[in-house]
Amino acid sequence: MAEPTTGIEAIDLHHRAQIGLVDALGELLARGGDKALVDETLARLLDFTELHFRTEEALMARHAYPGREAHAQAHGRLLEAARALAQAVQGGAAAGARSAADLRQWLHDHIRGADLDFGEWCRERGLEGA
Repeated sequence: MAEPTTGIEAIDLHHRAQIGLVDALGELLARGGDKALVDETLARLLDFTELHFRTEEALMARHAYPGREAHAQAHGRLLEAARALAQAVQGGAAAGARSAADLRQWLHDHIRGADLDFGEWCRERGLEGA
């Protein structure tokens, strides 16, 4: 699956890192990786996701993006899914691996939808690189 992009370089870099963490976690879970490493990767994913969402939402606020509230609500749902992944990991590697795949798909869908809309909105206003 090709990595989705928004056209906002800083946001796209964040997305690549975020997807990389989801992929790393999924691989660890699929091969029954060390629990300490799984827990560390999951913690990094949750921390980075929260940082990314704060950054993206601050950018939307700075540019008075009209879809900011709905976008922030979607971020809240993704954080809930990431936290559910943490719970699934406690339930076993197979459940965690399935949840990691679901989270990756949700993230791709969000980037291709809401994030791409924000990127296009920025470009239409000459805010490339926002």
